[in-house]
Amino acid sequence: MKTNGQNHVGIDQNVIFEQVLTNDGGGYHPKYSVFIAPLSGVYVVSSAALTLANEEFHTAIVHNGNIVARMHGQGENGRSDQSSQTIVIKLTAGDEVAVQTIEVPNTGIAGALYSSFSGFLLWPQ
Repeated sequence: MKTNGQNHVGIDQNVIFEQVLTNDGGGYHPKYSVFIAPLSGVYVVSSAALTLANEEFHTAIVHNGNIVARMHGQGENGRSDQSSQTIVIKLTAGDEVAVQTIEVPNTGIAGALYSSFSGFLLWPQ
């Protein structure tokens, strides 16, 4: 979960999710906000992001540096906008998944638990 707003984020930067609710298996690394698959298998990965008021964001769920899902929010008229994605993806042990900003420099992402990133093993392979 994102507790702090993140302002002026550059392109291809990880969105930082500071609050960890569950990390059984130790796959999530909060310092870098990256999930590293501890086991090979099929995973469910989900993210939601809220813009800061009057701001825009373009983010993506990224697997080993490759975009697998995109999110966009466009806050206008003093309001925020939220977007989310959920994917099912096959990961090999050691694969990395993160949420990154894409395409738009100087992005702002809201905290206060409005933005999140999660993943879990659906079945091992």
